Amino acid sequence: MEVDLCFVMDCTSSMEDHIEGAKSSIKKIVEYMANMKPAIIVRVGFCGYRDHCDGSNRLQIIEFTTSCDEFKNNVSNVSALGGGDSPEDVLGGLNAAVTSMTWRNPIRVLLHIADCPPHGRRFTDLDDDYPDGDPNGLTAEQVLREMRSAGIYYFFGKITKYTETMTRVFQSIIGEYPVFDFESTPDPEGLVEKFFDATCSAINTAITLRGE
Repeated sequence: MEVDLCFVMDCTSSMEDHIEGAKSSIKKIVEYMANMKPAIIVRVGFCGYRDHCDGSNRLQIIEFTTSCDEFKNNVSNVSALGGGDSPEDVLGGLNAAVTSMTWRNPIRVLLHIADCPPHGRRFTDLDDDYPDGDPNGLTAEQVLREMRSAGIYYFFGKITKYTETMTRVFQSIIGEYPVFDFESTPDPEGLVEKFFDATCSAINTAITLRGE
């Protein structure tokens, strides 16, 4: 069983409290997956996104690898910084994960973790520098349908209530998908456990759906 697993994460300053826990979780997951060889071989990658005001720091991509140590070293360099208004470049991050990373294995899992929605009044009434939507012209329909065409299964880790409208819009485009609740997790250790369980659940779900 060969799996591509990509973590897509909001890496702006508002995520500071969660990002260290998430990084610890990812490292634990990678170690666990490494021990499942040869029954399940997992290539793991990462796409962090921030916002349009962050210039060269807007995207942070770690390509897929089967090397546990290589991935852990690379993800250690990810930090929470930047972000301007409340929404973030969610669509840009998802689009980069889908189109700029080298998906290869037949089972493809994307786990998205975020505390804020994309730009545009369609998704939020929070303060927004781009109320008309993505300044590069990306739409949720375009990004999510490209994701579906690539055979990638989407899962979401919810941290705040501010992403609820985004979830409704996304599900109206690609149908129901699992949403994991990280909102009510006050301590880092609890987050690690929830993150670990969510990732294993996402992989198992994708394997089941692929087999149908």
